[in-house]
Amino acid sequence: MHYESQDQQLSCGIWACEVGSWRIQFAKDKEEFFCVIEGQVCLWDESGLGVVVRAGEAAVIPAGFRGSFEVQEAVRKYFVVLDRSAAVSK
Repeated sequence: MHYESQDQQLSCGIWACEVGSWRIQFAKDKEEFFCVIEGQVCLWDESGLGVVVRAGEAAVIPAGFRGSFEVQEAVRKYFVVLDRSAAVSK
């Protein structure tokens, strides 16, 4: 399930994934709020500092974030992404 605002600056939905890890790099004008419904993830920044987010907890991936997103237990999460560049590119 995924929805976008008419100007495409805001998108939200439910995202699910099995265990795994990958590098992420957010643009300076893109950020994400998410709330874990079930499972567990860890956000690792470039310095190696990790933040665990479990079911019932929420976090923000800030604009410009570089690091890794690790799904430690199969996860479902609500997400809201704000992409300020979308209005500029129209």
